[in-house]
Amino acid sequence: MKVLLTLGGTRENIDAARFITNLSTGRTGRAIAERLGARGCEAVCLCAAGAVKPSGKNISVLEFTSFKDLDLGLKKLLKAGPFDAVIHLAAVSDYSPSLIETGGKTFRPGAAAKLDSAAPVMTLTLRKNFKILDRIKSYAAAGGQPEPLLIGFKLTAGAAKARVAEKVRALSAADLVAHNDLSEIKKKHVFHLYRGGVKLADLGGAEKLADYLYAEIKNRTEALCC
Repeated sequence: MKVLLTLGGTRENIDAARFITNLSTGRTGRAIAERLGARGCEAVCLCAAGAVKPSGKNISVLEFTSFKDLDLGLKKLLKAGPFDAVIHLAAVSDYSPSLIETGGKTFRPGAAAKLDSAAPVMTLTLRKNFKILDRIKSYAAAGGQPEPLLIGFKLTAGAAKARVAEKVRALSAADLVAHNDLSEIKKKHVFHLYRGGVKLADLGGAEKLADYLYAEIKNRTEALCC
């Protein structure tokens, strides 16, 4: 089985020396990729520049930096496919800088070598990005490839159950959604797996999650073949 994984966090440039990013390290994605690779899957990994990188048997690694870079990388890979599944773990920027104002001047992101830090105020204007998750299956279809099983991820921070349910249902493009919360990560890294808004399992650790996903991908692949 061939699986495409995205992992780590996007970096959105302010100037040549500064960028906006998030807390994602890529460790969960690395663990899942290495587990799938060890079980015989071909794991193609799109990894953020600052993320930890998977290694081992059946694993190949490509790198991305920004939201745009990740989106273009996915388009290219999915068009060339086919993939039996896409595991989209990457923490993708909801917003990207579109304009920077400082010292009475305006700049485009990345246009300056390094903006002067003497000004007391720097103002960033951010533009909303689309949800890459919502477009993954269409990227495969545009290349004439079969629809992959799509697994999305949702991270929350101390969210109430009702709020979690709302956020999981919002990821309707995904066939499966793995939810975890920062408060649980600090104790024991538990993943709550959902299909169609209904919880399937609570899984302790990335390895158990990887085994569950492996079984889901295998069952779907065998069903399509038969």
